[in-house]
Amino acid sequence: MNPLELVFFKLVSHEIELTEFEKWVYSDTKLEEILTSEDYLELISINYKTPSALYEAEKLLSNYFSMGKYHEWNIRNILQKITEKPDDVQKYIEQCYDLYCDGFGFMDNLGMGYGLGITCSDYYDEKVDDYYPQIRDEVDKVTDWLDSRKIVITGHSGEYQGIEYDDHRSDKEKVPTGYKIQK
Repeated sequence: MNPLELVFFKLVSHEIELTEFEKWVYSDTKLEEILTSEDYLELISINYKTPSALYEAEKLLSNYFSMGKYHEWNIRNILQKITEKPDDVQKYIEQCYDLYCDGFGFMDNLGMGYGLGITCSDYYDEKVDDYYPQIRDEVDKVTDWLDSRKIVITGHSGEYQGIEYDDHRSDKEKVPTGYKIQK
């Protein structure tokens, strides 16, 4: 991944502040080489003090950077955090539920099986510790699917829950393991 992509991804995921992004826009000379002159002028002309600035910058730069690649990067970051198991690991497990609800159906085991349970529980630490080996197994599965290209995230259709991805998993791999479907 190139450094420009990384800054864009961090902007979209709110990992960098808009003020930091603004400084980067004015200082990085490579932007002028990548963007058309019209788009570059528009980017440096955004009033970064207005509430719409983030939207404007994202909209303009999304023409240059793959949103599918962004979504994969974001998922991999969340999975990495779960693997590292920081003190606030439940926050990242809960985000798997959000990803599932956003349209990433392949996150069902992590999202519905564990993320939802943790979200609804008053006993975060106990629940995470009780299920951590299984959670880690699910993280490894999703990572493997991304690595092996069984899941290929292609982008967003612009609609609600419009995440698009190609699913090349076997029927067996698609069976929920972290929860049971009631019949």
